[in-house]
Amino acid sequence: MAVTAADTFVNREIAADGWVRDIDLKVAVQDPARWQPVIPTLEKALRFLSGDSWRLSVLSGGVPPPASRPRVHYKIKLEEAEAACLFSGGLDSAIGVLNLLEQEHKLVLVSHAYPNDASRQREILRHLPNPIPRLPLHASPKGDLGTANDVQMRTRSFNFLAMGTLGAATIARRTGRRVPLFIPENGLIAMNPPLTSRRIGALSTRTTHPHYLGLMQQVLDSVGIPVFIENPFAFMTKGEMIRDCHQRGLLASFASKTVSCGKWKRTHEQCGKCVPCIIRRSSFHAANVRGLKDGTDYRDPAKDLSKVFDYDTDLDDLMATMIASRRLPDLDIASWIAKSGPLPDDLAVKAALVDVVKRGMGEVRAYLASERLI
Repeated sequence: MAVTAADTFVNREIAADGWVRDIDLKVAVQDPARWQPVIPTLEKALRFLSGDSWRLSVLSGGVPPPASRPRVHYKIKLEEAEAACLFSGGLDSAIGVLNLLEQEHKLVLVSHAYPNDASRQREILRHLPNPIPRLPLHASPKGDLGTANDVQMRTRSFNFLAMGTLGAATIARRTGRRVPLFIPENGLIAMNPPLTSRRIGALSTRTTHPHYLGLMQQVLDSVGIPVFIENPFAFMTKGEMIRDCHQRGLLASFASKTVSCGKWKRTHEQCGKCVPCIIRRSSFHAANVRGLKDGTDYRDPAKDLSKVFDYDTDLDDLMATMIASRRLPDLDIASWIAKSGPLPDDLAVKAALVDVVKRGMGEVRAYLASERLI
């Protein structure tokens, strides 16, 4: 919460270069000695995530964890849960939940939602085969510091991951076992290579990048939180996720209601032309599953992407995907994706990440070609 507040209230406009902020954050915790050794790793993770310079300090005097109390009725029932899964209301998280349920995982879903997101999440949950306990949390700091809030919120995934860890750690406390925290995200979005040179660094989001998740896993292991982070789709494209979904018939009943759009919070409509929307459209095209077509109600004028140039001028993302798609046959993929962040030392894992980006961009290229945009 402290990180979210700092990211919200320290506006980038006050930075010397208009972007990279120097953020000095002091946080009161219950056991400073436990957290002091991981400060450098946390600073590195936050710097990677937001592109800012973070200096963290831990102080004594933090609020102790709440004691458990016996209750007759529980709003969130965790008695049978054995794993936590982040649930955003997006297509990837929905497919992740369907697959995990098919594999007989007993889940608690952890959601961070603004009001319009929450209604979408509840609508999707109504389509799932069994009632699933959900831990809905909401962090939207309010304050009047005399400056405009920063709307980029690059660290929102830090908050989401912390909430997921809370849910998983609660299960671990009951079971006495190390608990998985599933973060379903297709490999292309997770790697998020810069489509143009202008998008290198924090201008390209890194919410599920393996380097960031690896740093956060180091923090959890070091402080003794028995939770392990897993992206079950790290080596799959979004199209492959749709095609290989264990319950495609059920997915077809609500896929169009899921949200992928990067601009959703501004209009509560899916724009159809941002990078996440283009990857979404490409994935349905690539999966080519009978009865599971893209029925998303994209906002005009992007309903027909092939005609968007006739009616729209806000086309930065579309142009970036077109440029990257044209370059794809000649790209050194390994060098390209390394620009978005360090790659694992394991050569097999590195090769798998290179391959999933190549296949994912291949889906985008094929879709844009089908729309006669390249």
